[in-house]
Amino acid sequence: MEINSILDYQKIDGKIYQLERQLNQSVNKQKCIELSQVAKDSQLKSSKLEQQATQIANDIQNLFSVADQNKAKIKQILSQDVEKMTEEQIKNSIELKDKLVQNLNILDKKATKLAEMANAVLAEFNKTKTLYKNAGEKYKEFKESYDKEAQEINPKIDELKAELVKLEKDIDKKLLEDYKKRRSDRIFPVFVPLSNKSCGGCHMEVPMSSISKLEKEGVLVCENCRRIIYK
Repeated sequence: MEINSILDYQKIDGKIYQLERQLNQSVNKQKCIELSQVAKDSQLKSSKLEQQATQIANDIQNLFSVADQNKAKIKQILSQDVEKMTEEQIKNSIELKDKLVQNLNILDKKATKLAEMANAVLAEFNKTKTLYKNAGEKYKEFKESYDKEAQEINPKIDELKAELVKLEKDIDKKLLEDYKKRRSDRIFPVFVPLSNKSCGGCHMEVPMSSISKLEKEGVLVCENCRRIIYK
């Protein structure tokens, strides 16, 4: 099987592969990906903090409501005419008042704790908001740098792709189809030589029975890495 054409095709495609790899491994692109994730994480965290702050605010409001009810009861007790009350009633009223005052102290401590939690959540929210803002600003800088890289490299890739199109008419359709399928699966190089009875890609030894098939058909698919071996 004549494979020189597909090897010429792969040689040019190899240049495209290197240029694409250069873009994909660009520090600017990696930074954009990292900062994008930071921004997403910050948004998610901000949303959770907002929910937490809302819950704390509701809890504080409920405490105030209960405290107001207790204060109203204390006021009611203190407004009673003790001259019209029995000793037992006075005793019970005093005990109830003391219990209500104790409840107010407990509610006050809970409210203080919730206020501290609210301040901590607010501080964390502001920190997260700043992190999101900084990530956005840095992302913009790295994105501009990456776009400049892409503007320089992409025309070269387009030019090489145009060369590939011209070569396709001279390549066996089955070989080209197999090549493109593996290329889309990020296997490169696709065609590799038989090297010391081993695959030229993954270096796994090829069985003698398969080598015989290779000599007969001209090409052989590596059972390990799926590359196409030629001799």
